[in-house]
Amino acid sequence: MIFNLPRLVKKFLKKLPKNDYPVLNTFLFVSCWLNFALDPSVSSMRDLFEQLNLQGIKVDISTFSKASKKRDIEVFEKLFNSISQELREKNKLSDKKLAIFP
Repeated sequence: MIFNLPRLVKKFLKKLPKNDYPVLNTFLFVSCWLNFALDPSVSSMRDLFEQLNLQGIKVDISTFSKASKKRDIEVFEKLFNSISQELREKNKLSDKKLAIFP
């Protein structure tokens, strides 16, 4: 099940808006949080932003911090529910088996 997670996450990230906020769009905002949470090579948010800036993706830690304080968590809830539903349907899993998923 874990091996499917990156592919599933990318599939659902594609659906997020990329032009809804002028400085830090929802796609980039959610991608940053997921990368921080799921990438074992990233030990701090500063590491994450250094990696992004080296890749040419200009994200400022203070902008990200402000966005984190003001953005609604609904986008994460919808993403989680969509991924859970997809895993449940594809693998015919019960809710009990997905209880450890979060």
